[in-house]
Formats: sequence, C-alpha cells, structure tokens
Amino acid sequence: MNKPNLLFVMTDQQRFDTLTVNGNSNMKVPRMDALAQSGANVQGYFTNCPVCVPSRCTLFTGRYLHSHRARENYCLLEAGREIHLFRILKQNGYKIGYVGKNHLLDDQEKDNFNLFTDEETPEERALMARYEKRRLQMPNSEIWRTGLVHDEPPEASRTWRTARDGIQFIKEQTADEPFALCVSFEDPHVPHLAFREYFEKYPLDEIDLLPFNGEKELELKARRWAIKYGAFNAQAATDEDKKRYVAIYRAMISWIDTQLGKILQALEEKGLRENTLIVFTADHGDFNFEHGLAKKDLVLVNSLLRVPCLFSMKGVIEPTVLPPETLVEEVDMLPTILELLGIETPVGVQGTSFAALLRGETATHKDAVFAEVCPPYLYNKYKNFEEFSEANGGRGNTPFNVPGDFTKSIRETDWRYIWYGTGEEELYDERTDSHELVNLANDPEHAEVKQRLKMRLLEWNALTEDPLDPNIRRDLQEQYNNWAPHSVQPGRHEQPPWKEAIHMKLAKKV
Repeated sequence: MNKPNLLFVMTDQQRFDTLTVNGNSNMKVPRMDALAQSGANVQGYFTNCPVCVPSRCTLFTGRYLHSHRARENYCLLEAGREIHLFRILKQNGYKIGYVGKNHLLDDQEKDNFNLFTDEETPEERALMARYEKRRLQMPNSEIWRTGLVHDEPPEASRTWRTARDGIQFIKEQTADEPFALCVSFEDPHVPHLAFREYFEKYPLDEIDLLPFNGEKELELKARRWAIKYGAFNAQAATDEDKKRYVAIYRAMISWIDTQLGKILQALEEKGLRENTLIVFTADHGDFNFEHGLAKKDLVLVNSLLRVPCLFSMKGVIEPTVLPPETLVEEVDMLPTILELLGIETPVGVQGTSFAALLRGETATHKDAVFAEVCPPYLYNKYKNFEEFSEANGGRGNTPFNVPGDFTKSIRETDWRYIWYGTGEEELYDERTDSHELVNLANDPEHAEVKQRLKMRLLEWNALTEDPLDPNIRRDLQEQYNNWAPHSVQPGRHEQPPWKEAIHMKLAKKV
C-alpha cells in the first residue's frame, strides 16, 4: 500500500464541550460525533496557547512557543526558519494543500503548496460588509452583541468556501501519490455569522449557561480578569444576551459539521478514506461567558486550552475514548502524525508522539501539560479597570483587548498552576473546581502544592529551552532542502562527534 494520506481539519476557537460525545447534549454535530466514534476521541488534549498564531505554530512545528518564538498574534513563523509539518511532508513526496485561515505561514512560503487559498467569495464580502455596518453601530467594548443571524446563500460563508476548496483538492488526487490537506475553518471565531436555519437548532430556553461567580470570582484572580470584564462591558450582558451569543456560536459549529460531512464524502467517493489519517482539532477555545466573558483572552485556563482532538485511521486506530486524565498537549501532535504516516521526526521537535496511545499499546502518556503566552517584555501595567478606562477612552468606550501578560502554566490531572510575569499566581483544584472559579494561590493550606507546581513549571521551562544551535539549523536546512525560502547561512559549519545529545537525553522526563 502507498504512504498514508493526511486530512487535517482544524477549527478556530472551538471549545472541548461542543461535541455531543464530549458531554454536551445540546450540540447538533452528527459528523463530528461520528468521526470521534470511528477512531480515538482524546478527551485530555490541551493546546499550548490560547490564541491563534502561537498555537498553530506549536501544532505544526512540535516546538514550544519559547522555541519557535511566535508568542503572540502579531507575528507568524519566520519564513524558512522552522521545519514544520508541511515542509516535512513535501520533502517526503507528498502533494500538499492548505485551504482556509492561515495565521501560520509567511507569504513567502505559500508557493511551496500545490494549493494554498484563502480568497473570499463576492457573497462573503457582501455579508461581511453587513456585519461591519452592524458592528460600527455598537461600542467595541460590547462586541459580543454583534453576532448576525442571516438568510444569505451558502456562498456567503467562509466555512462553505473553505470546504469547497478542500473538496476540489481531494477530487484532484489519485491513489498512487500521497497527499496532505489542511482544511482550516475560520469559524466559530468572530465575526459571528450564523445561518438562520442553524441558529434555530438552538432555542435559547434549551441553553444552559456556564458558571460564573461574579465579582467574588474576579477579585481572587490576577487583575487582568477584572480589567477584561470591564473592558468587555460584560456586566451589561443579560442571560438572554449570553444565550444568543452561545446559540450563534453553536450554530456556526453545526454549519462546519455539515461541511465536514461533505469533505469526508468526497474522500469516500475518491476511494481514499481507507488509506487516510484524519485529524480533527481546534487551535483554542472560547469563554462562552464562562467566567463572565466571551471570545478569548491571554489567560491559561481550561475554557481556552482544552479543545476537541479526534484521530481516525481505519485498520490502525480502533474506536476508543481516551479519558480526561490521559493528558496530551498540542506540541505532541506533529510527532504523532509523523509516526502514524511512517515518517521520521526531525531533531529539535520537543513534543512526544502519542501514537502508541492511539493504537491501544499503552494507556498513559504524560502526567502534566504546559501552556504559555506573550514574550517577557509584555505585561499589563494597569492595576484595575478604572486605570485602564481612563487611559483608553473612558468606561464603555475602551478597546476589548487588554495588554498581555507574560504567563506560563502547568496542568496536572488534579491541579492547574498559573504564573504571571507580574508576580501574580493562580491555583485551581481540578477535582472540585473543573471550571476554575476559585483561585487558591493565596490560601496557606495549599502553599505546599503551589510551590511544588511552581518548581516543576520552572524545571520544564529550563529543560525545554530551544535545543537547536546555528550549526544544527544548517543541517536541518540542508536535509529539508526542497522548500523556499531555503536559508542556509554561509560560514563555519561543523558539529562535534557527540551532537546526538540534541535528542534531549534528559536526566528527568518532562
């Protein structure tokens, strides 16, 4: 049999609990549920960052943020620097396609793909103009109000366009040449645009709101939480407002589900499903008014870090549910995909393959997962919302984005600890507080566990320092040499005989 194909489907800002098989009986996503039931539903999977670009960069390089260096949304992967999944697959003879939202690669790299497209349709542009007109009628601080329910044709949807391009790529493939296709849906990220037919699948009186302990909860957390709550004017949201936000969000996911079904049908019709690894995940989650907030923020909590993760590969992955206590992190995705495709993982990759877990050869993987966001020079200088609003247009007129804080976290099965560069800390007992409502960091009874997790977080940060020096990077550039730009620096280029230490034979397992 030829090399396996890869169909990688990713959504943007989809929470873990938006699948029926993940415990939400209100969701209408039969294709996602069926895909989960056809393979492994990894319920303990966490992304390494709560925002788009750095999360995607980690996913496709298998390297932590502090190694690939894209730690916020304002920079993509440096062109030609990283040996990412698509570069590896092209070197191994794959035809590669990428359709939908990018938020990953510099324009200089797009010509390496057999297909790379994210162009809007005319109908989509017209609908976006309607949305922008609606948005401009509302203050920035209440962007959660701007969701639009509409009756436009399917062509007005970026989800439809992304699926159309992916299906066309699949139709052009043959069984004698392996392919890898990334279908990157931009929904359910804002702007929130839902077809009325799908919105009506979610009556507001059938939606249960997620928990929030009000100002009491915010007072215990790092100060950016209360600032974000004020900047979002979230206190103005009624229960009906919140449920409408959630209904539109879920309707967008159901529309993605419909398009996913069409993509899988195209794969079946081409006779390619049997030899294709299918992966479904998201780059990060959405608050959905958990903690009183909507959208996302630069905080490292379950709402934003825990997302769906599905693997399906006939004859290789048996139907199974890997429970929440089986922890897996985003950085592990690349080496896992490569192992399942039979491709060697490059040096410098920091994730650990969980292919053995998917094949049923083991029941354990990691006992902790990590997350981080923002470079060290970023911090929120405002002590409270009053200071923030005075400096940013006054109450009700502030931007909804709050300056980021350099932040890192560790999540074990029972605990999450979050360290902020501002000196603030958060500690949550996942056994009794899975929604992370009560910060225990300042509780003397939990000082010992906080200190243990803090030291473990410090150790992880040290042990996962970027292992690639300039000479090893040159080796990698020469090994993966059919990619442009191909940056091999001139000058001295040698390695000591013991350079295999690059494989990170550490004294302790991270």
